[in-house]
Amino acid sequence: MQTLILIVNKIPCLKQLAQAVLRFVERLHQLVLRLCWQLFVRLPIHERKVIFCNFYGGGFGDNPRFIAEEMIRRNLGFEMYWVCAHPEMVFPAPIRQVRPNSIPFAYHMATAKFLVENTRRQYYYIKRPEQFYVQTWHGGPGLKKVEKDVEAALSKEYIAYAKRDSACIDLFLSCCRWCTDLYHRAFWYDGPVLERGIPKNDLYFRDHGEARAKIEAYYQIPKGKKLVLYAPTYRDDRSTDMYNLDYVRCLQALHRRFGGDWYFLIRLHPNLAAQAGIVPQGEKLRNATLYQNMQELLAASDIIISDYSGCAFDYLVLERPGFLYAEDYEHIRKVKDYYFTLEELPFSLAQSNDELIRNIESFDEEDYRRRCAQYRERIQFFDDGHASEAAVDAMLAQLDQ
Repeated sequence: MQTLILIVNKIPCLKQLAQAVLRFVERLHQLVLRLCWQLFVRLPIHERKVIFCNFYGGGFGDNPRFIAEEMIRRNLGFEMYWVCAHPEMVFPAPIRQVRPNSIPFAYHMATAKFLVENTRRQYYYIKRPEQFYVQTWHGGPGLKKVEKDVEAALSKEYIAYAKRDSACIDLFLSCCRWCTDLYHRAFWYDGPVLERGIPKNDLYFRDHGEARAKIEAYYQIPKGKKLVLYAPTYRDDRSTDMYNLDYVRCLQALHRRFGGDWYFLIRLHPNLAAQAGIVPQGEKLRNATLYQNMQELLAASDIIISDYSGCAFDYLVLERPGFLYAEDYEHIRKVKDYYFTLEELPFSLAQSNDELIRNIESFDEEDYRRRCAQYRERIQFFDDGHASEAAVDAMLAQLDQ
């Protein structure tokens, strides 16, 4: 197959023909899906059916996972489906997989009472009045501006379907007052917000020893070692040139400042999962891009290094050191700008490896804790370890209406 692809790419007329065939197949697939939607939305709603989606077909993770686990824990007797593009992944019973943008996918999306998402939906969805759509979103507070706050940088197509998506949402989950205001201001959304925290943060209020033991066993890291999580977010153009952290120097700096023997967990954003192979290998480097539960990685790690990702702000709840490293900070500031100035953040920012090393070695724990407390007071977290319970309660309340 690879040889055939190489031959086709070298002959212009064959390449053009192959591209035309692919476009035809894609359009035919879209037409079939649209027809299926029109048929399936006329079928009865299954009152005790729920379908979950994590990043357009990702694995068993993020906020939807914790809601699903709470439903399983309560033994509610629901039909449970997970939109997943990776058939090799294993899900706990009674969850069943369904491939995204397939005919079964359209059927379950059209007939499930409850829809649980963590990002915008990019398929031919027709919201039915009897359905209840819970938007958990995948991030809490973050540095980089998003949605309507950067409307000039968004395509007309994205804005149009973001507005359609928000008009369908029945309930938004929020981890803090700052996020509630953000969703109402910048997400083209004026509906109810459940201010009880976000489900994935529930793990931070449990014993972290179990998560630590799972990570050590999974990645064959000796007990007693220190873990630093590098988790940069993705750029709109999917470029990765800025992911050039000097891992060896960072490990040395962490040892000098904090002591101990350190290992790196390197986690690319779920939207870059297909590029997991770019993560370097090394004795003390572990590629955690495809690990399903990001919250376990966070709970297990002693320190985080990120850029604009909201996961760095999770460390405000965990009260552990965090560092920002972003060589393209000035470029992003000009294109999309930021919600917070550097003076308002508890984290130090480095725009080069040399600067990051200096920030690690000069880390002042007392000052960091003071700045974290000020920031937490400003954004007003709601998380208390029971967000999953509150989300399921809100869903069950719809069955009585």
